[in-house]
Amino acid sequence: MDALLRELREGPDGIAEYYDTEISSKELTIGSAADRNIQLLGRGIAGEHAIIRQAGAQLVLECRRGEYVRINGKKKESARLSVGDVIELGGHLLRIAQPPPGFSAAIELQPNDQIDASTFESAFRTDLSQTWLGKRAMAWAGVVVVLVFGLLLPLLVFKAHRADNPVPAWFPGDKFWNSGPLHQVHQQAIGDRCDTCHEKLFQRVQDSACETCHRTTHDHIMPARLALTELGPTPRCATCHREHNEPQTFLVNNSDSSCIDCHGEPEHGFGQIKIDPVNGFDLERHPEFEPHLLASVAAPAGRGFAYDWKTVVAELDKAMEQSNLKFSHRQHLDPNRVLRRGDSKPMNCADCHSLEPDGEHFEPITQEKQCAQCHELTFDPTAPDRQLPHGKPREVVLTLQDYFTRKFSDPNFGRVATRERRRLPGQEREEETCTGEPFDCAMRSARKEIESQFTRRGCIGCHAVIDTQVANVFDRFQVVPIRFARDYFPANRFDHRSHQIQGKLTGDDACLSCHAAKKSQDSSDLMVPGITKCTECHADKATVEKVTVQCVSCHEYHPREPKLLDALSTQITPQTTRRETETEARGELAGS
Repeated sequence: MDALLRELREGPDGIAEYYDTEISSKELTIGSAADRNIQLLGRGIAGEHAIIRQAGAQLVLECRRGEYVRINGKKKESARLSVGDVIELGGHLLRIAQPPPGFSAAIELQPNDQIDASTFESAFRTDLSQTWLGKRAMAWAGVVVVLVFGLLLPLLVFKAHRADNPVPAWFPGDKFWNSGPLHQVHQQAIGDRCDTCHEKLFQRVQDSACETCHRTTHDHIMPARLALTELGPTPRCATCHREHNEPQTFLVNNSDSSCIDCHGEPEHGFGQIKIDPVNGFDLERHPEFEPHLLASVAAPAGRGFAYDWKTVVAELDKAMEQSNLKFSHRQHLDPNRVLRRGDSKPMNCADCHSLEPDGEHFEPITQEKQCAQCHELTFDPTAPDRQLPHGKPREVVLTLQDYFTRKFSDPNFGRVATRERRRLPGQEREEETCTGEPFDCAMRSARKEIESQFTRRGCIGCHAVIDTQVANVFDRFQVVPIRFARDYFPANRFDHRSHQIQGKLTGDDACLSCHAAKKSQDSSDLMVPGITKCTECHADKATVEKVTVQCVSCHEYHPREPKLLDALSTQITPQTTRRETETEARGELAGS
């Protein structure tokens, strides 16, 4: 039946207030239990005290065995109810009212306002003495159950597995006492072999068991650095990576709080290591970025110099590239000055900058792959197919001497039609004439072209060249090597691929929204945006307008290159006054 329950209460101002509740049930149950349709609390009210059901056009009240109510002041165990009848139970009054349209019954409830908190507590079973169970018997039964199912059976199954003996089919499997499923990756790797991680009885999983598979996972802090702090030993793997938990995302803790717990107040626990506090992602709660730049260091070596490289950590607003390259982004992106060779279209960023497969870094720019698309290393307009070797000054000298020796000693050499080719800035057509011996003419012309390449045009156009002024032309000129940092923030991670689309911006527009390349006239311009630029699109709190980022979005807890991180860490030791560290130049340097 459909019933309307109207509860009448006196408001703070003395005016009666009522609260209506619609009840749709086969019968209305009354009692102190929480699952009753009409819950009434008080002395003498049983959990299941009475019911009201519909019998034809009338309502019938029936009390449970041994219980009673007062109807219109008379004690009754059952009765037919009419409109106007008043049921009294534990000081509560229920009056049968005329049901409104759509309802088969209506009851007005006036609660007993003398009911206190102790009465509510007594309505529920909160003590074992209120049940038929005895304390001692249940305690001993619980001990037996725990010992059998929590110790004896698992021990028998464990011994059977270790002895490679079959386990009886009626024995419960590991899932019976397993606290939860394995992560799908671990499940695929070890299956049901629990002893892969749980190596010893009554011993929690050791880090050595994790490192058996995770060999390339390194500690957050290198041991030498950890010794300078007051943080204590490195936490167990399982402190953060909790297996057998639902949901599976618990295996990797990505919450910012785990980072801020230590980095929010680094003055506590970091000992001799001094770092800036981090409490969020904006310029007020996060320090400004500090790029790691490479700078060449020259040391006298023989008739020239030997170059090594050091990493310099600089403040972003003062940071300058020291790559030794001469280059203007503004000039190369100006369609009125530079057009792409082949289709005569303006250059774009992707013509030179190609992402590596990891989506974070860019492939190194080389003369052969990028620059040679437009810039040829020609030196004689009468021989447009002859080019100088790149990156080896001594071979440049040998090539020019060989070329001019053949040119002046062979009257048929070089007689080809001159055709238009792109030349280096400052290159001119000059007819070589000489009245002396062919070899002397060749050496003079070669020396003239060598000096021109290294001091006026050619190599000097992009490279810094040192003129040692020695008589031997092979040792006179030295090209300063060029090198760029592969990673300006080696301890961080930034995905360029996901940023190739910036809202409605794509292509060059997306690149230029962060990197001011069209304004850069010198290669010393760093063009790395600061944190303020990042916060235009990102925030550490979920918003409709911005993309949420967490600490682990850019920072890795486990470093991928611990040797690099260990080298960089020497920059912040208390003895270091200049934030820099020496690093070994690796690989062949462009222009060396």
